[in-house]
Amino acid sequence: MKFYVASGVGNKALVNRAAERLEKNGHDRTYDWTGHGDVSAELAARKREIAALEAQAVLDADLVLLLLPGRFGMHTELGLSLASPAGKRILLWSETGAPFEGSDSFCVFYHHPAVERIVCSFSALLERLDYL
Repeated sequence: MKFYVASGVGNKALVNRAAERLEKNGHDRTYDWTGHGDVSAELAARKREIAALEAQAVLDADLVLLLLPGRFGMHTELGLSLASPAGKRILLWSETGAPFEGSDSFCVFYHHPAVERIVCSFSALLERLDYL
């Protein structure tokens, strides 16, 4: 299974831990954005390149794991996931249920029927990834 892990740049360490767990179980990452991190200060050509690479990686993935909190990029990746052909598995993780219940970080697309919302500790999420 091919996967992509999306989140805010500040969650880079969590993204890599989740990706390492999935890779340990024989799955393949479509793209590792954590190597370049924030590209907001890059030249326009580099921003276009990264945007295209990340979008294609989301489209190529069988599983998209989104780790809250995220920002604009993660929400775009959620949208790309939802617009992808049926069959893509979309997991949205939060340590608390607050983002799903109308907090300041609420997004209605968190409740799309294709999105599996997961509320648990990060260590429990890692254990859950062993069964994918």
